Amino acid sequence: MNRLARGNTGSARLARPAALFRRRLRDHIDWERKNWRLVVDWVVALYIIVPFGLLGGRYYYGFWNGEIPEVVQSLPLAVLLLVPLLTAWASRPILMLEQADAVFLRQRPGWLEGVTARALVLFAAFQAIKTLLVFAVLLPFLRELYGIPWGTIMASGLAAWMLHLAVGMLIHFTVVFRRERLKSNAASGGLLAASALFLWAASSGAATSLAAAAALGAAAVWLMRTRTTLSHHFEESAAADTAARFRFAALLLARAVDKPQPPKRKALLLRRSGPLLPRFAGSWQTRQIADAALKSAMRERGYAGMYLQFLGISLAAAAVGPVWLGWIVVPLMLLLFSIWLRGLWVTFASHAFPPVAAMDSVLLDSACAPAVGIQMLPLAFALSACLGVKVFAAWWGAAVFGLPGAFAGMLLAYLLAAFWQKKEPSV
Repeated sequence: MNRLARGNTGSARLARPAALFRRRLRDHIDWERKNWRLVVDWVVALYIIVPFGLLGGRYYYGFWNGEIPEVVQSLPLAVLLLVPLLTAWASRPILMLEQADAVFLRQRPGWLEGVTARALVLFAAFQAIKTLLVFAVLLPFLRELYGIPWGTIMASGLAAWMLHLAVGMLIHFTVVFRRERLKSNAASGGLLAASALFLWAASSGAATSLAAAAALGAAAVWLMRTRTTLSHHFEESAAADTAARFRFAALLLARAVDKPQPPKRKALLLRRSGPLLPRFAGSWQTRQIADAALKSAMRERGYAGMYLQFLGISLAAAAVGPVWLGWIVVPLMLLLFSIWLRGLWVTFASHAFPPVAAMDSVLLDSACAPAVGIQMLPLAFALSACLGVKVFAAWWGAAVFGLPGAFAGMLLAYLLAAFWQKKEPSV
């Protein structure tokens, strides 16, 4: 009778963790689906995702038919292999653990191991799909540009899959063992060794890639087995899992929720309150307000990062593709950038002056153009210089198009400021 009871308990132990894992997986999928619905609506899908998806499909078709950009043709193979390496470093296993499990699952090792093992199997399957998508994007370059055989590509893909698993687990262990310097440093060293092994093997041939895949796969299996049998560090494991599950939500809320910031003791940029704009930018009242808006934007913590991101994306969009597409992309990016700067200006004008010291609306409107125009200059010059290099196929094209393009960007800011002044009510 006791044996029968133990057998029933064992079968129940095998069934219940599976049901718990399925329920948590459904909850996680619903959570991610709601997060995506906050970002992707019908307007975004119709005006951004669908057009850029069709444009990307057209480029992908062109890559298979010899339309690879000259900038990419001069790149060595190791640079292209950085793409799967970067996606591997972005991998995080989701173990479906919760902080409340410290009361229940921690007292039942069979349940905890069952949920963790199933989560790691799902992690391996997801990384396989991600590796296939990455190599599907890189496939025309590997075949048409470098002429790599199919066997070598498949071996490199297998090594990349094992790299995703090993790197994801190593990053997880660096978080779990962050209070133990020896283990954390060992995991960090393993990350560097695995990355170097993949880059060397993928550039050497099929046999080396298969050997690297075997080594990385053995390391990944050992790390997963260690993870499923790890009985201590539960709080750190649950915290790492929560951070992995909330990565996308944190990215969404980072721009929507204001984090409490300690008061700044000193500004890193423009610490002295000297004038920025020349006298021909307007009257001294206009220049003072525009200077205050510029200093407020540059001293903001997220301004520099957002500016550099927009600059990088704009340069990439202008550099890739034929010349005729550059004539469309550059004005479009300048228009989008001016709209973003206009939003910063409206925020500044709405919050910088208290109601008891309300500023004249005409003076505010006159200060909008120089404040936005001076911020347009670097990006307009960079985009115009990039377009000039493409048009003339020489570096001196940057000088021919750069300065007129910077002037055109500043003129665009003045024209749009006048247009908004007529169409929008005063701030």
